[in-house]
Amino acid sequence: MANPNLEQGAQKEILEDLHGRILRGAPGWQRDAFVVFQPLVTRLLLKALGPSADADELLDDVFLAFFESAGRIRDSAKVKSYLVSITMNRIRREIRHRRRRALLFKLIGTPEDVQQRPGTDDPKARAALIQLHRVLEELDADERSAFLLRNLEAMPFPEIAEVLHISESTAVRWAQRATEHVMKRVGRNALLCDYVRDRSEPT
Repeated sequence: MANPNLEQGAQKEILEDLHGRILRGAPGWQRDAFVVFQPLVTRLLLKALGPSADADELLDDVFLAFFESAGRIRDSAKVKSYLVSITMNRIRREIRHRRRRALLFKLIGTPEDVQQRPGTDDPKARAALIQLHRVLEELDADERSAFLLRNLEAMPFPEIAEVLHISESTAVRWAQRATEHVMKRVGRNALLCDYVRDRSEPT
Protein backbone atom coordinates (compact mmCIF):
# COMPACT_ATOMS: atom_id res chain seq x y z
CA MET A 1 0.00 0.00 0.00
CA ALA A 2 1.34 3.43 -0.95
CA ASN A 3 2.35 5.78 1.82
CA PRO A 4 0.10 8.91 1.61
CA ASN A 5 2.76 11.05 3.27
CA LEU A 6 5.33 10.05 0.66
CA GLU A 7 2.86 10.73 -2.14
CA GLN A 8 2.02 14.15 -0.71
CA GLY A 9 5.72 14.92 -0.34
CA ALA A 10 6.36 13.99 -3.96
CA GLN A 11 3.42 16.12 -5.13
CA LYS A 12 4.72 19.04 -3.09
CA GLU A 13 8.13 18.76 -4.74
CA ILE A 14 6.57 18.61 -8.20
CA LEU A 15 4.47 21.72 -7.51
CA GLU A 16 7.41 23.63 -6.04
CA ASP A 17 9.57 22.82 -9.07
CA LEU A 18 6.76 23.71 -11.50
CA HIS A 19 6.00 26.96 -9.67
CA GLY A 20 9.63 28.00 -9.79
CA ARG A 21 9.76 27.35 -13.52
CA ILE A 22 6.56 29.33 -14.05
CA LEU A 23 7.97 32.35 -12.23
CA ARG A 24 11.26 32.12 -14.15
CA GLY A 25 9.48 31.65 -17.46
CA ALA A 26 11.52 28.50 -18.03
CA PRO A 27 11.02 26.91 -21.47
CA GLY A 28 8.59 24.00 -21.52
CA TRP A 29 6.80 24.67 -18.23
CA GLN A 30 3.46 24.80 -20.04
CA ARG A 31 3.95 21.30 -21.45
CA ASP A 32 4.90 19.91 -18.04
CA ALA A 33 1.96 21.63 -16.35
CA PHE A 34 -0.37 20.10 -18.92
CA VAL A 35 1.06 16.62 -18.31
CA VAL A 36 0.67 16.99 -14.54
CA PHE A 37 -2.84 18.48 -14.48
CA GLN A 38 -4.57 17.31 -17.65
CA PRO A 39 -6.07 14.19 -15.98
CA LEU A 40 -7.53 16.31 -13.17
CA VAL A 41 -9.03 18.93 -15.45
CA THR A 42 -10.43 16.31 -17.83
CA ARG A 43 -11.98 14.44 -14.92
CA LEU A 44 -13.65 17.60 -13.61
CA LEU A 45 -15.02 18.50 -17.04
CA LEU A 46 -16.41 15.03 -17.72
CA LYS A 47 -18.00 14.66 -14.30
CA ALA A 48 -19.56 18.12 -14.36
CA LEU A 49 -20.67 18.29 -17.99
CA GLY A 50 -20.84 14.71 -19.19
CA PRO A 51 -18.94 13.11 -22.09
CA SER A 52 -19.86 15.83 -24.58
CA ALA A 53 -18.22 16.47 -27.91
CA ASP A 54 -16.84 19.86 -26.82
CA ALA A 55 -14.79 18.55 -23.87
CA ASP A 56 -11.52 19.00 -25.76
CA GLU A 57 -12.33 22.62 -26.56
CA LEU A 58 -13.14 23.33 -22.90
CA LEU A 59 -9.90 21.65 -21.86
CA ASP A 60 -8.01 23.92 -24.24
CA ASP A 61 -9.77 27.00 -22.84
CA VAL A 62 -8.86 26.10 -19.26
CA PHE A 63 -5.17 25.56 -19.96
CA LEU A 64 -4.80 28.61 -22.18
CA ALA A 65 -6.29 30.74 -19.39
CA PHE A 66 -3.94 29.08 -16.90
CA PHE A 67 -0.88 29.62 -19.09
CA GLU A 68 -1.75 33.30 -19.54
CA SER A 69 -2.14 34.05 -15.83
CA ALA A 70 -0.10 31.47 -13.90
CA GLY A 71 2.64 34.02 -13.30
CA ARG A 72 0.36 35.67 -10.74
CA ILE A 73 0.58 32.68 -8.40
CA ARG A 74 2.90 33.56 -5.50
CA ASP A 75 2.71 30.31 -3.52
CA SER A 76 3.53 26.88 -4.95
CA ALA A 77 0.84 25.36 -2.72
CA LYS A 78 -1.77 27.39 -4.62
CA VAL A 79 -0.91 26.17 -8.12
CA LYS A 80 -3.42 23.31 -8.12
CA SER A 81 -6.25 25.27 -6.50
CA TYR A 82 -5.64 28.15 -8.94
CA LEU A 83 -6.08 25.81 -11.91
CA VAL A 84 -9.12 24.13 -10.35
CA SER A 85 -10.65 27.57 -9.82
CA ILE A 86 -10.19 28.38 -13.51
CA THR A 87 -11.72 25.01 -14.41
CA MET A 88 -14.77 25.47 -12.19
CA ASN A 89 -15.38 28.99 -13.50
CA ARG A 90 -15.29 27.62 -17.04
CA ILE A 91 -17.64 24.79 -16.06
CA ARG A 92 -20.15 27.18 -14.50
CA ARG A 93 -20.10 29.39 -17.59
CA GLU A 94 -20.64 26.34 -19.79
CA ILE A 95 -23.56 25.13 -17.66
CA ARG A 96 -25.26 28.51 -17.95
CA HIS A 97 -24.53 28.64 -21.68
CA ARG A 98 -26.04 25.19 -22.22
CA ARG A 99 -29.18 26.12 -20.33
CA ARG A 100 -29.64 29.26 -22.38
CA ARG A 101 -29.06 27.26 -25.56
CA ALA A 102 -31.53 24.58 -24.47
CA LEU A 103 -34.13 27.29 -23.79
CA LEU A 104 -33.53 28.78 -27.23
CA PHE A 105 -34.01 25.41 -28.92
CA LYS A 106 -37.17 24.85 -26.88
CA LEU A 107 -38.59 28.20 -27.95
CA ILE A 108 -37.76 27.89 -31.64
CA GLY A 109 -38.58 24.18 -31.87
CA THR A 110 -35.16 23.05 -33.08
CA PRO A 111 -33.70 19.88 -31.51
CA GLU A 112 -30.39 20.37 -29.75
CA ASP A 113 -27.61 18.68 -31.70
CA VAL A 114 -25.43 17.29 -28.95
CA GLN A 115 -23.38 14.27 -29.94
CA GLN A 116 -22.39 12.13 -26.97
CA ARG A 117 -19.09 10.34 -27.11
CA PRO A 118 -17.34 8.20 -24.55
CA GLY A 119 -15.16 9.94 -22.00
CA THR A 120 -13.69 6.67 -20.73
CA ASP A 121 -12.93 3.18 -22.03
CA ASP A 122 -14.71 1.54 -19.07
CA PRO A 123 -18.31 0.79 -20.22
CA LYS A 124 -19.70 0.80 -16.67
CA ALA A 125 -17.96 4.05 -15.80
CA ARG A 126 -19.16 5.58 -19.07
CA ALA A 127 -22.75 4.53 -18.38
CA ALA A 128 -22.56 5.85 -14.83
CA LEU A 129 -21.07 9.13 -16.04
CA ILE A 130 -23.89 9.65 -18.54
CA GLN A 131 -26.57 8.80 -15.95
CA LEU A 132 -24.97 11.00 -13.32
CA HIS A 133 -24.73 13.89 -15.78
CA ARG A 134 -28.48 13.70 -16.35
CA VAL A 135 -29.05 14.03 -12.61
CA LEU A 136 -26.52 16.84 -12.25
CA GLU A 137 -28.23 18.80 -15.02
CA GLU A 138 -31.09 19.35 -12.57
CA LEU A 139 -28.77 21.38 -10.30
CA ASP A 140 -27.77 24.97 -10.87
CA ALA A 141 -24.15 25.75 -11.77
CA ASP A 142 -23.09 26.64 -8.22
CA GLU A 143 -24.51 23.56 -6.51
CA ARG A 144 -23.23 21.28 -9.27
CA SER A 145 -19.72 22.69 -8.84
CA ALA A 146 -19.79 22.22 -5.06
CA PHE A 147 -21.13 18.67 -5.40
CA LEU A 148 -18.48 17.74 -7.95
CA LEU A 149 -15.57 19.01 -5.88
CA ARG A 150 -16.83 17.57 -2.60
CA ASN A 151 -18.33 14.22 -3.54
CA LEU A 152 -16.43 13.23 -6.66
CA GLU A 153 -13.05 14.84 -5.94
CA ALA A 154 -13.09 14.57 -2.11
CA MET A 155 -11.97 18.17 -1.77
CA PRO A 156 -12.19 19.64 1.77
CA PHE A 157 -14.65 22.47 2.30
CA PRO A 158 -12.02 25.17 2.97
CA GLU A 159 -10.44 24.42 -0.40
CA ILE A 160 -13.83 24.35 -2.14
CA ALA A 161 -14.57 27.76 -0.67
CA GLU A 162 -11.25 29.09 -1.94
CA VAL A 163 -11.68 27.61 -5.40
CA LEU A 164 -15.25 28.90 -5.85
CA HIS A 165 -14.56 32.23 -4.11
CA ILE A 166 -17.28 31.75 -1.51
CA SER A 167 -17.43 31.33 2.27
CA GLU A 168 -16.87 27.90 3.79
CA SER A 169 -20.40 27.88 5.20
CA THR A 170 -21.78 28.54 1.72
CA ALA A 171 -19.64 25.73 0.31
CA VAL A 172 -21.05 23.36 2.94
CA ARG A 173 -24.61 24.48 2.24
CA TRP A 174 -24.30 24.13 -1.55
CA ALA A 175 -22.66 20.72 -1.34
CA GLN A 176 -25.10 19.30 1.19
CA ARG A 177 -28.14 20.59 -0.68
CA ALA A 178 -26.82 19.16 -3.95
CA THR A 179 -25.91 15.84 -2.30
CA GLU A 180 -29.40 15.44 -0.87
CA HIS A 181 -30.93 16.04 -4.28
CA VAL A 182 -28.56 13.68 -6.09
CA MET A 183 -28.92 10.87 -3.56
CA LYS A 184 -32.72 11.07 -3.79
CA ARG A 185 -32.48 10.80 -7.57
CA VAL A 186 -29.89 8.03 -7.47
CA GLY A 187 -32.15 5.98 -5.25
CA ARG A 188 -31.56 2.29 -5.71
CA ASN A 189 -29.42 2.63 -8.82
CA ALA A 190 -26.50 0.42 -7.81
CA LEU A 191 -24.35 1.67 -10.68
CA LEU A 192 -24.60 5.28 -9.56
CA CYS A 193 -24.40 4.44 -5.86
CA ASP A 194 -21.02 2.84 -6.50
CA TYR A 195 -19.89 5.82 -8.56
CA VAL A 196 -20.98 8.56 -6.18
CA ARG A 197 -18.99 8.70 -2.96
CA ASP A 198 -20.90 10.47 -0.21
CA ARG A 199 -18.39 12.72 1.59
CA SER A 200 -20.81 15.43 2.54
CA GLU A 201 -19.97 15.64 6.26
CA PRO A 202 -17.98 18.81 7.10
CA THR A 203 -14.25 18.39 7.78
